[in-house]
Amino acid sequence: MAHWHGRVHLVVLLLGAAAVLSLGTGCQSAKQAGPPEKVTIAYTVSTGAAVADVAQMRGFYREEGLEVAVRLHPYGKPALQDVLDGKADFATLGETPIVFAVMKGDPVSIIATIQMTNLENAIVARKDRGIGAMGDLRGRKIATSLGTTLDYFLDAILGAKGISRKEVTVIDMKVEELSDALARGDVDAISTFHPYIIPAQKNLGDRGITFRDKDIYTATFNMIAKQEFIRRNPEKIKKILRALIKAEEFLNRHPAEAQKIVADFSGADISIVREVWAGYNFGVGLDQSLLLAMEDESKWAIKNRLTGGMTKLPNYLDFIYLDGLASVKPKAINILR
Repeated sequence: MAHWHGRVHLVVLLLGAAAVLSLGTGCQSAKQAGPPEKVTIAYTVSTGAAVADVAQMRGFYREEGLEVAVRLHPYGKPALQDVLDGKADFATLGETPIVFAVMKGDPVSIIATIQMTNLENAIVARKDRGIGAMGDLRGRKIATSLGTTLDYFLDAILGAKGISRKEVTVIDMKVEELSDALARGDVDAISTFHPYIIPAQKNLGDRGITFRDKDIYTATFNMIAKQEFIRRNPEKIKKILRALIKAEEFLNRHPAEAQKIVADFSGADISIVREVWAGYNFGVGLDQSLLLAMEDESKWAIKNRLTGGMTKLPNYLDFIYLDGLASVKPKAINILR
């Protein structure tokens, strides 16, 4: 898997004006007087972050008067932790780690969803161990990363096939370790997501089998920040959102160039990015389905006693910041209030 996550160790990269312009953006510098304001974004290395990647690499943040330092992570939990620890102002990640953060009392809010897909997740298993159907997973060792979208998807797809979590042995691993553990035979199956699905499949070849169910789970990818940061910096939120909207428009007009940007930015294999691209719905917005998904995931976490004893369902409207998007693209909000 070195071709994907070899560059995904934690890095801090400050993109100055010269670096951004060297990428061929052709964009004009910010219209605001004075130097750009500095912010830090913790990125999850995923095709789901494509809109944010494009905003970074095409200089759209810079156009809005922001100079962005980048922190890269292989999945969402550590990106979120950067925000909680004060190492980053924003993070891109799926909704499940946000659910766990909210239920722990962490004061974060989503400022926008930037991608949705029902083809993000899959179970990759070893066919050479007699796994030819979902029912064969009973009694097996399945690795996932607890507290992530992978964990929720695992329970959702097992439950859809009538398999209880108690009927399998769930092993907690870092996302970037899953494929190698499966290839070594340490586990019988893994719950994973793009971009790690394809390398896991290739590692096993005809010894592997993949299970998907596009009807049980739609994943979202979001931009979040601490609530206190949002209160103190409403104009920075607007600038981030305007840059993301520019990136959305660019991505839809120039998908091939956007794919290359995402591959270059994250260290991904361009062939993997191209292969999964059509399964994503890229766009900056806030939708009622996000609220419903987070509520469902909270119920799941409570049922499985994953919340440290907390049993009260949060009001997720309190953890979605609507004013920013309402001021720059109000039609992109489809949440009942």
